Parts: sequence; C-alpha cells; structure tokens
Amino acid sequence: MMRVFLRLSVPWLALLLFLPPLLWANDTVTIDRQIQPPHLDPTLTPSASVAEVTHMNVFQGLTRLTREAQVQPALATDWAVSDDGLTLTFNLRRGVVYHDGRPFNAEVAAFSLARLVDPDSGNPQRPLYSAIERIEVSAPFELRLQLTRPDALLPYRLAFSAAVIVHPDSVETNATRPIGTGPYRVLPWDGGPVSLTAFEEYWGPTPAIRHARFTFTANRIELENSLSAGKVDVHADASPLPSHLQLALHHDFSVLQGNGEGEVILALNHAHPALQDLRVRRALAHAIDRQALLSIYEQFTPQLIGSHFSPQHPAYVDLVDRYPYDPDRARALLREAGAESLSLTLSLPPPIYAERGGLHIASDLEAVGIAVQVERLSWPDWLDRVFNRKLYDITLISHVEPMDIDIYARDDYYFNYHSPEFQALWRRIERTQDEPQRNSLLGDAQRLISDDAVNVFLYMKPQHSIHRSGLKGLWQNAPIPAVVLEEMYWTGH
Repeated sequence: MMRVFLRLSVPWLALLLFLPPLLWANDTVTIDRQIQPPHLDPTLTPSASVAEVTHMNVFQGLTRLTREAQVQPALATDWAVSDDGLTLTFNLRRGVVYHDGRPFNAEVAAFSLARLVDPDSGNPQRPLYSAIERIEVSAPFELRLQLTRPDALLPYRLAFSAAVIVHPDSVETNATRPIGTGPYRVLPWDGGPVSLTAFEEYWGPTPAIRHARFTFTANRIELENSLSAGKVDVHADASPLPSHLQLALHHDFSVLQGNGEGEVILALNHAHPALQDLRVRRALAHAIDRQALLSIYEQFTPQLIGSHFSPQHPAYVDLVDRYPYDPDRARALLREAGAESLSLTLSLPPPIYAERGGLHIASDLEAVGIAVQVERLSWPDWLDRVFNRKLYDITLISHVEPMDIDIYARDDYYFNYHSPEFQALWRRIERTQDEPQRNSLLGDAQRLISDDAVNVFLYMKPQHSIHRSGLKGLWQNAPIPAVVLEEMYWTGH
C-alpha cells in the first residue's frame, strides 16, 4: 500500500479547518463512481459501471477472482477437467439461497449458463463461452459442461460478471430489481444512487460492512466537495483527478495507488474505408505522442503499452516501441496511402481520461494533417452508437475486462476487424492446456495485432482510490471491474 501526503494549499486548509466533525457509522460506507450504471444486470451490458456495483456484492458466479487475480471457488466448491479437456464437472455449494428465498442448485445454474450461451440472451460477452456445447445436471448439486473444444481459460472466465448465476424467476427483472446470492441485497432502486444492505441468509462469512450506498458524480468539483464535506468515504477510481492528492494530507483521507486491467486505446472502426489501409492505421500510431498524453495524470505516470495486453500478466510482451512518436513518418504514410485529406470524427465517452485525453489525441492527429471533429457522448449514447451500432470513426476508451485480447477474434465486435490468422491463433490458445506454451502463443497474439495496428495502443489506466484512512480491506489493484464490499472494514472508530 502506498499513501501519498502532500502539502495543502491555503484555501484547502481553510476549508478543512471549518468543516464540522466527520462522523460515520462503523458498518456503513458510501462509495462514489463517475459513471451512472444504465441498469443493474451485469449479464446484459458491456458497461463496467454495472459490474462495479453488483459483481460479487449482489451477484456471484461459479468461480471468482481474488484481488491477486487467482481463480477460487464461489458457488462451485471445486471442479475437475477431463483428460481430453472436453468435460468440466462442478460440485456446487449447498445451503445457498437467493435474496428472495429461492434455493440455488444445479438446475438453476444450468438455466443461467444456458442463458449465457444463448444467442438471443443479449449477453455481450457470450463469445467468451462459445466452447460450451451442452450443460448437464448430473446430480442436484453437480453440473457438467461438455465442450466442443478444450478451453483452458473457461474457469477463469466463469468468474466474470457476465457469467454470474441468475435465477430463472427473477431474470426478467434483474435490471431494476436484482436478485442474487451475494452478501448484499439491493434496496428499492429508482435509477439514481444504489443502496445495498447485508443479506442475513448469506452462505458466507458475515461482512463487517452492513450497509453501502453507491453514488455517481461526473463533475470533479462536485466530487471534491463531497469528499471534503464527509459525504463520500471512497472514490474507487480517483484517476485522473489532478487535485485529489491535496486531500491526502488531511488525516481523514488516504490515496491507494494500484493497477487495473484497463487498456486505454484509440479504437479504430475498420469499416471506415481509409482505416482499412494498414498504412493509415500505422500513421495514426506514429502521430500520437503517448508520453505527452500521460500528462493528464500529473502526479503519476501510467505504464505505456504496445498491444492489447496487461503488463501484469506473465505472457506480456513489451511492444511499446513498435510505433514511436514520429509525425514525419505519419505524414509520409498518409501520403503513400493517398490520405492527405483524411477527416475523422473522434467520439468520446464521458470519463475524465477520455475527456482530457481526447484533446491531446485530436491535437496530435491534426498536427499531421488529419482533420478531427470531436463529439462528446453520454455513456448510454456511447454504448448505443459506438459499441452496439458501430457508428463511429475513432474513439478513446479503456477496456477493463481482464485478459480480453480474444475480442480481436470476434467478427462482430465493434472494431469491425476481421483476421482469419488471429482467429486461428486464438483457437490454438484456447486449446493449449500447458501454461508456458499458452503464454508463448499469447505473445504471438500480441505481436500480430500490434503489427497489424488494429488500434492505437496507449497505456494502462491506473486504479487509484481515495478513501477515509480508517477504511481497510479495499482492493489495491483491480483485476476485474468490481468494488468488493465484503472485504472492507472500519478501524479507529
């Protein structure tokens, strides 16, 4: 854990001196996020804002990831893989009930996984589970998955929010009245802040935090006012907030600096005629000064990347220097491609990293002769227009799902990228049970999409949180998009 202490400016010191005493209950926490979730069902949206509230708090999967990104049992107590890799058998946890009292068993789990792989279910992560061919209930608390091909990553992926186990009787209303098996149930929700309270019949240990409230503040000034006034205990993603470190000096607050899984990329729509040309894509990569882009963070320097892969993974290959900042090379490539008059629209979602980083991106592209029109979208509009309908040229976005390089094998993904070579390579990766061999193939995958300049790979988005100093148990790193409440507790009250 790293805590940062800086000298307060006089205005901040004056503000804190005249604040009323800050009092809070030792079983209650208020967490603030920037993005308001569109609904509360993580199986129906790619938006991490839903998972951050509900995953492992309200909903659970057969497996779960720890703060160290290790796979552990959740609703399954253990599992076994057949010698040929084509059968996974899960023993399920007994004595689990949903928040409405309905029991969990193999029939419920089978329904939920069948829904996960159903093309009509609307689950945007369904391709991750395409190896599942048949789901069998072999006993009341035993589930068997028959696969079309070995998938060594499947237990890991079953820990994602897209694969939480939902009950058939509540599946139609989970978006507004979510019912799960987790340690917290959702109080009546009107579309604004989300209030959770401890579920008394939870199968696991009783959490120290009994009540939690998630608020959503898009404006940085409003957020800092809420923190200083004692209205917020945690802002779970305090980067980039240039002045947030000022709060760290005051004894009530600490800053926890960690790493996330968010690859920040300039995503390119390969359906755009000009972006189908490799020379144009490479020109964009050379045009952007990634080191200067990091200045939006001011107090710390995120790690640059050269492909869609986290440096925290043992299979990571350093490709940062594949496309060095070189405006002259960018201009030459555009001339070779006959794209000197290229015009692109940069569609920006609302997070601060996109709002600020987009200005750097637009400036760098215009400096090599590309006309850039910037459009700012709300989060629902970005999901609808960019992610779902693919109506965009380029966009700046952070992909927060862990080890999601598989998206480059999806023909229907919003990049509109089609590579039979990458798809064949990904099939080999999924079939490879030996971890060192699989990591070698993952290195090949990173090199392939980097050489093909599929997107402009920028940096890893930091996972820094600001919180009251008495609140412990927060995850320093974020291997998945989730704010895990049951591990938090207060001290010093």
